[in-house]
Amino acid sequence: MSYRDIVLRAAQRAAEIIDESGAMERIEQDGYTRIDPFQIAADSGVMVMLRPMQKLLGAFLGDETPGILVNVDRPAGLIHMTCAHELGHFFMGHGNSADEKIYYGSKAALVEQEADQFGYNLLVPRKLIVKIMQRKHWKREALFRPDIMYQLALRMGVSYEAAAWSLSRHNVMNADQVQQILRTTPAMIKKALLGDRLIDARKEVWLLDSDDQTSILEPRPDDQLVVRLPSHASSGYLWEADSVDELTAQGFQLEPLTMPSTPSADNSLVFGGPGTMDYLLTGGRTSDTTPVNVQFSERAPWNVSSPPIDTFKSSARFESLNLGLTHHARKQLLEGEQP
Repeated sequence: MSYRDIVLRAAQRAAEIIDESGAMERIEQDGYTRIDPFQIAADSGVMVMLRPMQKLLGAFLGDETPGILVNVDRPAGLIHMTCAHELGHFFMGHGNSADEKIYYGSKAALVEQEADQFGYNLLVPRKLIVKIMQRKHWKREALFRPDIMYQLALRMGVSYEAAAWSLSRHNVMNADQVQQILRTTPAMIKKALLGDRLIDARKEVWLLDSDDQTSILEPRPDDQLVVRLPSHASSGYLWEADSVDELTAQGFQLEPLTMPSTPSADNSLVFGGPGTMDYLLTGGRTSDTTPVNVQFSERAPWNVSSPPIDTFKSSARFESLNLGLTHHARKQLLEGEQP
């Protein structure tokens, strides 16, 4: 079987699973931005357990009751892609597999090539990229900006590198263009967003703006959220959280960022964001079941009874990747035990 045939076969199977699982309905109807491999696994009767492993990224156990092990001591994007890779072994009809890596070239074993291609096509199908671009009002040329690529990766739930190479697989850019983008690292992008506020470069930094109002984002509880909004401070109007007490009760800390950043025309990352106001939201719920609303209003502070001149509201469903069975697997197990 040629490499092209392998790619086509795996891509077709991934497309079938997306359609059969209704994974895009979660995005198109509910407002989420990523395909959830844990949900697909649970709906297909595959138990997924997160656990620390010394060498392995993941493993597929093709027994009578199929199961997947995923190394929990990895970034969220790699955890999601590892689960998708192991689902590739399941849906492509492979036997047991133990994987120290999940990205394979054309010289690897057939089963690993198929699982590799399946994983990419499951989590980063072209129609998902298009949907996110439509919501964010990103044009094709915006995808060549590292800061946009990083935010796209966060919304799709995959790593920055995986997102870039996915665009190569979809013939949006060539390998040289991917390598050019990857010269700007996520740490550099996070530093440009937070400046001296960046304490731990391993944590993700989400940039939200008015185009995220129709979305439910899925950060991890310790990720940092920067909310960038148009500002009329020169006219005396300020953005304020509608309920600081509520945000605090949900585990958030809210503070303004005095030095927002935007990328320059030459794709370098520089500080300066005239006409905007940035807020930093840290913390959040540890539960991964209920979306949390984040809402702001721009008001005249001298007239609290006046209606706001602008509002912002978005939602976040914080994904806790804890040791043990995933939330979906636990739910699947409990439902199976009910009479």
